[in-house]
Amino acid sequence: MVQALVILLLILTAIMIACVGIVNKRAVRNRKSVVHLIWMAVFTAVCYTGFILVPARWHPMAMFMAGLYFLSTDWLVIYLMLFAADYTEIHPLSRLPRIVIGLLAGVDSLSFLVNTFTGHMFHLESAWSEIGGSGGITYWNVSLRPPHYVHRLLVYSVVLYSLVIFLYKVIKSPSIYKRKYGSILVQTVIVVGLNIMCSAMDTKFDYSVIMYASLAISICYFALYASPRKLLDKIHSTIVKDSVIGLLAYDNGGKCVGINQVAGELFAESGDIYAAAEKYLEDWREEHRESAARIVGEERVVTIGGRENFLYVTCQDFLDEKGRKLGSSIQFENRTEVVRKLREEQYRATHDTLTGLLNRSAFEEKAREILDGARESYLMVCSNIQDFKLVNELYGTDVGDRLLVAQAEIIRATAREGSASARIYADKFSTLLPKSRFQEQEFLGRLAEIEELGLVSSFKLHYYLGVYEIQDQNEPVWTMCDKAFMAINSIRGSYEQSVCYYEDRLLEHIMEEKEVLNEFDRALEEKQFHMFLQPQIANNGSIIGAEALVRWFHPQKGTVSPGVFIPTLEKAGLIHKLDLYMWENAAKKLEEWKRQGRENLSISVNISTKDFRYMDVCEAFRKLAASYDFDVKNLKLEITESALMENVREVMRALDGLHALGYDIEIDDFGSGYSSLGMLKDIKADILKIDMIFLRETKNVERSTTILKNIISMSKELGMPVITEGVETKEQVDFLMDVGCDMFQGYYFAKPMSLENFEKDYC
Repeated sequence: MVQALVILLLILTAIMIACVGIVNKRAVRNRKSVVHLIWMAVFTAVCYTGFILVPARWHPMAMFMAGLYFLSTDWLVIYLMLFAADYTEIHPLSRLPRIVIGLLAGVDSLSFLVNTFTGHMFHLESAWSEIGGSGGITYWNVSLRPPHYVHRLLVYSVVLYSLVIFLYKVIKSPSIYKRKYGSILVQTVIVVGLNIMCSAMDTKFDYSVIMYASLAISICYFALYASPRKLLDKIHSTIVKDSVIGLLAYDNGGKCVGINQVAGELFAESGDIYAAAEKYLEDWREEHRESAARIVGEERVVTIGGRENFLYVTCQDFLDEKGRKLGSSIQFENRTEVVRKLREEQYRATHDTLTGLLNRSAFEEKAREILDGARESYLMVCSNIQDFKLVNELYGTDVGDRLLVAQAEIIRATAREGSASARIYADKFSTLLPKSRFQEQEFLGRLAEIEELGLVSSFKLHYYLGVYEIQDQNEPVWTMCDKAFMAINSIRGSYEQSVCYYEDRLLEHIMEEKEVLNEFDRALEEKQFHMFLQPQIANNGSIIGAEALVRWFHPQKGTVSPGVFIPTLEKAGLIHKLDLYMWENAAKKLEEWKRQGRENLSISVNISTKDFRYMDVCEAFRKLAASYDFDVKNLKLEITESALMENVREVMRALDGLHALGYDIEIDDFGSGYSSLGMLKDIKADILKIDMIFLRETKNVERSTTILKNIISMSKELGMPVITEGVETKEQVDFLMDVGCDMFQGYYFAKPMSLENFEKDYC
């Protein structure tokens, strides 16, 4: 019996040592904690084997070996606990409790070593036991002392703690992981149970040491091999089943042996999904019969449920170690969302988000591509809305955006294939199209249809087209656009013209503008600008004042036309400097006339739209009144109707301030621009100034005459005198006298003249 037990322990020890050798050759998780546990089990088995083999006459040696066996159980359960923590990845104990357990085990171990001399833990006696009639065996009878039960308490406590760790992991883990931890939990419980039974039955030999060794071997097998393999198979099976990638599995004969849910949905409409899957593999191989690759993948578009799906399909053959075919698989990776997002990103990168037309960079690339392959003449057509900023201010950006979208739809429909259209910025659009397809009136007619949408009621939309016929197709795209917009700028502000074709003379105009800007500051400093006056005559023939007009006398170039430098200064935002200069000259002249007793004469000065943007107009006229001694009523302030409409609130505040200072306000060019009668209700003005262009611009003079009569009549009821400018004939004077006009200004009476001539003729 002893021989059989020894042989069994030696066999188990050899197996454990072999396990260590095998495990150390493989890189697996938990290897270190398993190896430590096995070595401790080896030590325990060796100690117990040595103990039972010690002869009866060697009592001290038996005491020593028994002490080693008992102390080995301390460290065996500690390494079991460390393995449990490592295997389950649960480390609830802090460093201090682990240190305490280690110290207790050390004290217990030392106590067993000392027991060889003291016998305070246990005592051994040689005993004889008969076995049937064939003799008997000699064995060591162990008598336990009370301190030994402290050892058992420590061992069982540590084991219980390990069992709790495994039990907690079994309860908390998903079902596929329960077997991983449950198998070791069950085996450990069995070993502990057998150990308790051996102790309770007081057997001659501690058979639980066999279970210790078996448990170590079992833990090595289950922890490092069986459980990971089964878990891996289960995880693989779950992944394949629930994968977002469609998977088809085939045997080496092409028969479908597995379809996951995603792949099944792809073939659901075919009825027999397995037959459809096999047909798919057959067709695939036919399409790729010339390919020798083991893995072949490509993009495919598949319609599923009426929706277009973008799939990346991969067909793969599997071979064994000898190169023999085991089977095949086809994978379907649905990239529909990826493709959709990529397309959206590409669209946002190349298109204007509001209108859907190309953006600047994409337009440049597309236009260059078209021009490089062009075999006919092309035009660059750019469009712009007159005073579009006012639409946003008066009606809100939502209405402005809807106008831009409508304009983009018309441009897109007009341009068609072989063209490129873009929203450059704000309300500026550019279109590259063949010259043969451009119909000027059709283009404008379609744009005019936007007014029928009724987005703006009292605002007259006026579109400008700048057209550049491309002479050099290698010219930069933005140079082409600049030339088209240059054509627009040449007619901006005109309601008579909507289309302008680029000509080289526009470059000359730009050079003139640059010269104006370069020389303006010096001209202002050197007083090259002179104030001219155009008389204003009352209906009784008496002189009442004059309008101040600026003239530029260049020392080298001579007279520079106001039609050249005034628009240039307005565009560059410098007109306010010239206006300040003119206002001050007018104030000085009024002060001079006051000293000479000519307080019956007034001077009207213009306030530009841009003045409100670049300075405090009210403060400027307050300073003039403080710096010069003149009657503020004699300095009339003319403001155009368009300036009133551009920023109504700001202008109204300024006009209220000017009225508070005592100045009279004249509304200039009434009827030539936006003609908003509602403006007269909200803005207090002292004089209404009507341009005779109101009559000349219509063929129906009778209707226009009626309107003019009513405007004058209405003005008188509002307490606003009326002055008509641009009067050139006696017939016009007679007509205006008949309808009640109070004052006149125009070439019929006098052209603008120098101060010297004005004072000579009228003072």
